[in-house]
Amino acid sequence: MKKTTGKNKIVSKPALRYVVRSLPDKDFKLNWNHEDDDSILSIYDYKSKQISVATFTNGDQLVFKHLDSTNPKVISVFEEVLGIPLENSEEKTFNTLYLEMDYHLMELHEYIQANDKSKIKETKAKLILIREKMEKLYANETLCKA
Repeated sequence: MKKTTGKNKIVSKPALRYVVRSLPDKDFKLNWNHEDDDSILSIYDYKSKQISVATFTNGDQLVFKHLDSTNPKVISVFEEVLGIPLENSEEKTFNTLYLEMDYHLMELHEYIQANDKSKIKETKAKLILIREKMEKLYANETLCKA
């Protein structure tokens, strides 16, 4: 997943409604999380099985911070709403990895209930990779602070 960043830009409620309408329910699942001063919009693409994460800063106004995504549809919708091109970088945030892990754990639970052994094995492999990425990210952050 690429991290796309833009300048801190105020996002209006009509602009957010446009994002939601541009990503139809049959193709995407959207979920809002609110943590401290941030609001996080998770966007799951049913076709590609990828998660995109948009982060906003709360306050008097909602301010766009960044978007973690490789999905061209999601990126183009945000570029249209923000009116600016988003820059690419390869870095994943810990928050994005956490949301990916959360999603795959829910998936694993469903596969265990359905007793789908091949999907269980596949999902466990995905979880192992995500955990390794999270551990590397945590180790790098710890080294930077030291």
